[in-house]
Amino acid sequence: MEQILTNFINSWDYTAIAILILLENILPFIPSEIILTFAGLMTVKSDLSIPLLFIISTISSLIGLIILYYISSIVSEARLYRFVDKYGKWIKLKGKDIARANEWFKKYGAIAVFLCRFIPVLRVLITIPAGINRMNIVLFTILSLIGTTIWNIALIFLGSMLSNSFDTLMNGLHTYSYIMYVIIAIAVVYLFIRIYKKNRTHQ
Repeated sequence: MEQILTNFINSWDYTAIAILILLENILPFIPSEIILTFAGLMTVKSDLSIPLLFIISTISSLIGLIILYYISSIVSEARLYRFVDKYGKWIKLKGKDIARANEWFKKYGAIAVFLCRFIPVLRVLITIPAGINRMNIVLFTILSLIGTTIWNIALIFLGSMLSNSFDTLMNGLHTYSYIMYVIIAIAVVYLFIRIYKKNRTHQ
């Protein structure tokens, strides 16, 4: 995985960061904590600039979450839940997860939008109920900008400070990669078996 990230970032520089971070704010399974920490580390090992990296990642974050906000605001709540139930299972996400996030949003409102910017997965999910309930877009953007700014700065600087432990971090990413490959392999086999059994049932 670290080699994929390295090649992607080296090939596309800031464009790679922009794409990954934009998608991370729409799809909850893309981890910004890995992307931005790694990008921060790459500022020491490449020509990436910390200030420019921060600006690009923050703008991309805002674009991504505003896209998700508007999608959530124009699609009916029931249809949104059905869509997540149908396709979210591939990432272990269900309609009831969105419903819980919606309840939390209704209870805590703007505070939830701000605080969830510091919680993996929830930082993406909280945008959906904000859109469903048509939260004031200006307030939503301001709170998200503040939270995202703090989050991005922290991760980028963490990565840059870890540069002295580059080899140790790479070994950790190697281990993480192997685990992810095993999980993906198991998931592929599982899906193949399910599809096979389903086809046999219909025959």
